[in-house]
Amino acid sequence: MFQNDEELRQYILENYTEVTDRRIDQSHWDLQCTRCKITRGFQVIRREVTGDTATEYFRAEFVRDFEAPVTYVFRCPVCKAFKQWILYELRGPNEKHHFFRVTSVPSEGLEDIDELPADPPALRTAYRQATRAMDANAPLAAAAMFRRALQVITRDLLGATRNNLGRELKQVVGRKYKGAVVTNDFATVAYIIKEAGNQGAHPDDDPDLLDFTPRDAQDLQDIFMELVSELFIIPAAAKKAKDDFLARRKIPQKP
Repeated sequence: MFQNDEELRQYILENYTEVTDRRIDQSHWDLQCTRCKITRGFQVIRREVTGDTATEYFRAEFVRDFEAPVTYVFRCPVCKAFKQWILYELRGPNEKHHFFRVTSVPSEGLEDIDELPADPPALRTAYRQATRAMDANAPLAAAAMFRRALQVITRDLLGATRNNLGRELKQVVGRKYKGAVVTNDFATVAYIIKEAGNQGAHPDDDPDLLDFTPRDAQDLQDIFMELVSELFIIPAAAKKAKDDFLARRKIPQKP
């Protein structure tokens, strides 16, 4: 509960991600389209302020005491998909507006990756939990769930003998998964995810490790995507290209 507007403003500053740098102009924001899988300028097709239909008593007595969240609806100019953001708009020095994202519908980032194996289900579940934790401004929780997704890969897909994750990563180097060879680069990237996840779940006595920011979580997701790309996306793309070529040139499969 908040006693006044200043308490609410402080809560917003401490708990929500500032997205001011994503705003291009009044009608366009730089957002990621999860259908096109690219970041581009989205159009603002609607902006609604919560509380516009408040009673006269409410307006007169309480409107001075709080900042109302604002709902934005954005549309991709290419595929026409849309998303919603709930934001707080805070006025800073020199009357400049600063924007803080409360949530995104659907979640930000690539919540579903087609090439990510559906079996075991725990892999996609862990990845979705990580992206939703990022959207809920819980970067430490996101780090822990990216680590969980990595462990599902090592144990359930690459067949590592259950041990601590560091030893499992050493086990799987050189193994194959559907034609893709697990390289030392894979293990190096995975090690970063493991260590960041450990910091998220067990910061121990180092207070610096508690300062795991939304930017850290976004960087960790990018690192996880590098791992996913090497093991799943690139081999899938190469196989599709080969199959398409064989079909187009009417070349029969080798017996």
